[in-house]
Amino acid sequence: MEYVHAVYNGAVNSFYEVVAGYFRRKRQRWFAQKFQDCRTVIDMGGTTDIWEQVGFAEHITLLNVGDPPNDLRPKFSYIQGDGRDTGLPNAAFDLAFSNSAIEHVGNFEDQRRFANEMLRLGRRIYCQTPNKWFPVEPHFLGLLVHWLPRRWFGHTVYRYFTVNGWIAKPDREKSAVLVASVRLLTRRELVQLFPGCKVRTERVLGLPKSLIVFR
Repeated sequence: MEYVHAVYNGAVNSFYEVVAGYFRRKRQRWFAQKFQDCRTVIDMGGTTDIWEQVGFAEHITLLNVGDPPNDLRPKFSYIQGDGRDTGLPNAAFDLAFSNSAIEHVGNFEDQRRFANEMLRLGRRIYCQTPNKWFPVEPHFLGLLVHWLPRRWFGHTVYRYFTVNGWIAKPDREKSAVLVASVRLLTRRELVQLFPGCKVRTERVLGLPKSLIVFR
């Protein structure tokens, strides 16, 4: 049985990586074309990974809660801080960028503060996040589980009804931390958080998989 689970989990993860990789490459092509005139970038909650593949930015400031990497190249600088309250000057960057981070900053009010910082810091905006109404929850790889009332999506659902739960076999404490760390957003909420911005929808089989706010 363990062998069967391992094969199944590996197949699911491999399929997900293929699908995610396709959309990642497609998204990066659109992003590079749309924002190629931006020279200074603040990446809120990100790492160097995407910028190793995107060549147009001259300097990228990474802002994150963890310790700085040891091997930053000269085009990068690092700020250890809170994306909800950076303390940085208004319009300090050509582009305020965030990729799959806003769903991890806390409740809706925390997300509003994060969005306000992006709007304040960047002359242009790019904020990508999974769509709540896509049937597969991307962090846990569970079908429809994120549509349950918050009080129902606990350890049992995560552990036994999601692919990542089968693989990681978390205890109740870890489940509570992980489930509490994600609050997915709808298109309507993003429009509220980023007034005056446009929203681009990425689709899988016609279903809205993820959303990109930009201006």
